[in-house]
Amino acid sequence: MNEDNKHRAIDEHRAERQREKDAALAAVEQALAAIEADSREPDQWERVFLVQAIGWLFRGAYRIAAVDAQLALTPANERSRAANLPADSSLNRFGVSVLRASLREAVAEPLHDHPVFGPVAFAQ
Repeated sequence: MNEDNKHRAIDEHRAERQREKDAALAAVEQALAAIEADSREPDQWERVFLVQAIGWLFRGAYRIAAVDAQLALTPANERSRAANLPADSSLNRFGVSVLRASLREAVAEPLHDHPVFGPVAFAQ
């Protein structure tokens, strides 16, 4: 592959990754806006999937983030009755304001060329 083709392939890859990130950010925004439109805080189902979606944004797994954001919007009567949601009480602190702040951080995060699987470590 010559240099021009290599640069073109890299540019195309990064453009596709940017479209994936934009779509994922829009999906999380849509889910948060739907919750805010009801003037309420997210329930456990919504909270778990939105926290996961934002975590995937930080890992550069944009397609998975979009799927989790869409799952957060699942109507209550269509959710699994045997959902295996974490019972972690620390999730209760993730109300709309914390989720919005986390989303703002994810927006500012540099574009990842590839997903990174593993824990996300935040530092002050």
